[in-house]
Amino acid sequence: MAAPHSPSSLSRYLDGEFWKIRDNLREGISNCELFHYDLSLDQIRDLTADRLHYAMKLPLMQRHLTDQVKESWVQKFSILCFFSPLFYLYINLQNLAFTGMFALTERGHGSNARGILTEAHYEPATQEFIIHTPCEDAQKMYIGNAMKGHYAAVFAQLIIKGEPHGPHCFIVPIRDQHGVMWPGVTAFDMRHKEGLHGVDNGILIFDHVRIPRENLLDKFGSVSADGKYSSRIRSKGTRFNAMIAALTPTRLALTVQAMAAMKLGLIIAVRYSHSRRQFGPKDQDEVKIIEHQTQYLRLMPHLATSLALTFTVRYAARLMDDALSQGQDLQSNRPLQALVAGLKAYSTWANVVCLQECRECTGGMGFMMENRIPSLKCDSDVFVTFEGDNMVMLQVVVRELMTQYTKQFEDSIVTGMIRNWSSSASDRIRTSFLGFSVDKVGDLSFLLKALSYRERVLQRSLAARLYAKVMNITLSLSTSFDCPSFLNIAKSLLVTLEQFALAVQECQVKDDQDLLSKFCLLHGTSLVYQERAWYLEHNYLSPGASRQIRNQLLELCRSVKDDALKVVADFNFPSCCIQAPIAGVVNPRAEWGFYPLSESPVSQSHAQQRAMSKL
Repeated sequence: MAAPHSPSSLSRYLDGEFWKIRDNLREGISNCELFHYDLSLDQIRDLTADRLHYAMKLPLMQRHLTDQVKESWVQKFSILCFFSPLFYLYINLQNLAFTGMFALTERGHGSNARGILTEAHYEPATQEFIIHTPCEDAQKMYIGNAMKGHYAAVFAQLIIKGEPHGPHCFIVPIRDQHGVMWPGVTAFDMRHKEGLHGVDNGILIFDHVRIPRENLLDKFGSVSADGKYSSRIRSKGTRFNAMIAALTPTRLALTVQAMAAMKLGLIIAVRYSHSRRQFGPKDQDEVKIIEHQTQYLRLMPHLATSLALTFTVRYAARLMDDALSQGQDLQSNRPLQALVAGLKAYSTWANVVCLQECRECTGGMGFMMENRIPSLKCDSDVFVTFEGDNMVMLQVVVRELMTQYTKQFEDSIVTGMIRNWSSSASDRIRTSFLGFSVDKVGDLSFLLKALSYRERVLQRSLAARLYAKVMNITLSLSTSFDCPSFLNIAKSLLVTLEQFALAVQECQVKDDQDLLSKFCLLHGTSLVYQERAWYLEHNYLSPGASRQIRNQLLELCRSVKDDALKVVADFNFPSCCIQAPIAGVVNPRAEWGFYPLSESPVSQSHAQQRAMSKL
């Protein structure tokens, strides 16, 4: 019997305080034969359900569900996302006797969820709500688990005696335990998508479906038996925002999933780069492709970003756990909502860019489905619009930043103006020759100040533009928020570097701390380098300093290329999650898993020929 796996100190540090729980989950799932490559569309859906059943029945998961421990869910069980890009969809399941779905998006309303058209009319005589799809644009679309689920959380416009009260959430039966559709409910399979084939996305249509009054989720608004509406939140807009705040945990789960896809892609690309040889000095052996600048310059910044996200997600999860343990409603915690929204946008975009670089850095081999990168790209591409389009997510961030900005004027306009002037004057000094005598260009402290400076300048600039737009009576306040996303992303970038720097300081193992320190410096250098044109325009960097930043980026990428193998090993992905031949994990099921045979005689003949050629 093989010796039990013992994670390294860095692996435990990356997993955080719940590393034992996460490692137990890895071991439990790694020993299951269900985690292999998948087949046809219907088979992959069935296999996804089987995997879900298996994971939820693990003793550790059962203890958690039985004890109803809600704190630290993301920190403890986000490891499940590493095994399948589908698990995060089911993180709220308690048992699998009945499964559900979330029905918000409509054919005619995606990001503008407040404008949904599905109706819920209350009938006092029967004390029932009548859920109805009045037109084609009101059809619920992209509903996960639509073809197998039993109940749906349906958002619909609540209407009582002809008076609308805004969107509310209702529990609507879709099919019984035998799979028989509920009267008035129609479900259509949307079939093939770019990725996430294990999720049976579908369309739901409701034809005057009757549900009892108790099926209204009434945390934010309730209806009495005689049809009187009441809510502790008077504003319809505020009430809807409070409902949508419930998506904050799943947005954080998406960040975890994007990070997991990044890490898996990097594991495959880094391992391949350290094994594949190509080009070299004349009349000498070819060298590993990781030795080429074009290779490590493309991969190493993404590896640093994945580490930064590891610690930033942990920070956000800790804030969420603290809020929930103190009984706070997430809708009242606007800073946390903004943090998670910004992370969701940043991480999912970073994942798309990272996986494309991984594909290119592995050449034609990375284009093969059996080497996993193409499927990772397809499965995770939708994350940029899942649980809120990223551009909409950034609006959440900018609103909170503008709220924080205006708070300095609440007590006294004069005091606020003085604070604003002082901050602006201080930043102008930083751009003069005096500013460069304090910090050494390229040090972590300089990089942190550079990112902080950019956020402040963008914040002041945006505030000025919004003021000018609001003063223009031809523009509405909502129009004024259709602004560039520079400020929104700047805040997220600063947070990732700050949390990475704190994690380096808190690391207790000297070798691990030194390793993380190099990647932290690389992350900050890369962030400033990407915006070097902006810093040059604002005189924060001189041409010489910009060249120094560029040279530092090249040198840091070169210096960590050999450490990259240790880092991706300490991501601690089980072999069953990797299964990419170019990463050294051969999957014997790959051929028939990716190229299932049809029943045609021609295909059978070709299959026999392939089999004979291997004998």
